[in-house]
Amino acid sequence: MDLHALFGPDYSADDVFPGEEPEPDSVHESQGTAQPPPEMVFNNLEEFVTQFLVHQFQRPVASYGRAEFTWCAGWWRHEEAVNRLNALWRAWEALRVDPTTGLANWWNSYADPTMAVLFSSTGPFQGCTPSEHKPANKPLPIVSAPEGLNSA
Repeated sequence: MDLHALFGPDYSADDVFPGEEPEPDSVHESQGTAQPPPEMVFNNLEEFVTQFLVHQFQRPVASYGRAEFTWCAGWWRHEEAVNRLNALWRAWEALRVDPTTGLANWWNSYADPTMAVLFSSTGPFQGCTPSEHKPANKPLPIVSAPEGLNSA
């Protein structure tokens, strides 16, 4: 896979800078009509994780015992991880086409905080190793809400 092709179209120094008006001939004829969203690079979450994300976050993970970075090869078995990674994928797909700060924003605002939670020794992969799915976490305990709490 060509990783350079993943990040949207190439832009040259002649492109419009923020705050600068485009040349009249560069305005799209269909301006004012909805443009179709850019085609997704990855067809699903598994492709995003296996073909892209795991190559971006290369970290030392221990097969047994404690490590600074916790990971589960069965990441898809952890509902929290799936939800976080799905949001991360969707943000990447949207921000990759921004020629200015889209990818910087993705790294700083989305990827780094999401992966810090997932890699944490107290995160959703707690108890697992890169080769074994053995979660130590359980859903948070709850007590039923008092009657009438949900009524208007």
